[in-house]
Amino acid sequence: MSKNKEITDRETTIGILGGMGPYATNFFFKRILDLTPVKMDKDHFHTIIDNNVKIPSRTRAVKYNEQSPVNDIVNSINNLAKIGCSCVMLPCNSVHYFYEAVSKKIEIPWLNMIEIVSNKMLELNYSRPLILGGFVTTEKKVYSKYLPESVYLSESENRIIESIIEEIKIKNILDKSSDKTIRDIVKNYDDMIDSVLLGCTELPIVMNEDHFKGKKVISSIDEYIMYLL
Repeated sequence: MSKNKEITDRETTIGILGGMGPYATNFFFKRILDLTPVKMDKDHFHTIIDNNVKIPSRTRAVKYNEQSPVNDIVNSINNLAKIGCSCVMLPCNSVHYFYEAVSKKIEIPWLNMIEIVSNKMLELNYSRPLILGGFVTTEKKVYSKYLPESVYLSESENRIIESIIEEIKIKNILDKSSDKTIRDIVKNYDDMIDSVLLGCTELPIVMNEDHFKGKKVISSIDEYIMYLL
């Protein structure tokens, strides 16, 4: 995926399809404002946000073969196209498992977070990240397509991280016990990895680049946004 003027021009209207989850969407928009260098309000990107919390669960679709989110995602993206968006960003790692199925049916480009973040990591010479993410991201190893040396937690450790992510989705905080649990899990992989990727958009809400001492920490949200700039 290469940059082009249509996508990166500040006059472009960017669609954000959010709601997966809503706090992550709110944080994503705040980070766009934080990271975009401006001299006045009008220098920001024109953005239109669809905080569609009614999109069927990506996790349940994969885990239990329940309703696919594809049609709802397609409809939401095409609605954003109809009201003037030139491209769309989805601040959710897990939803990118459905990227190919959706991309065939939409009228504007969906900027692929997984590809964008992976390319940036390779540019920075981090090819062996520990992926901290939700069920779909880790079960389907979505980053391995672009980062084949990615490291994933054991199934039992993943389930712990997933439960903590669900807590963040509801409470928007990380309590001390859960924080310690994540740090202890990551320590088990010190010798196998060169970085830690916050591969769920809830995690950068409560963690930052200083969270794991001695390890490069990469926010999927920030690197996704920096592609625009």
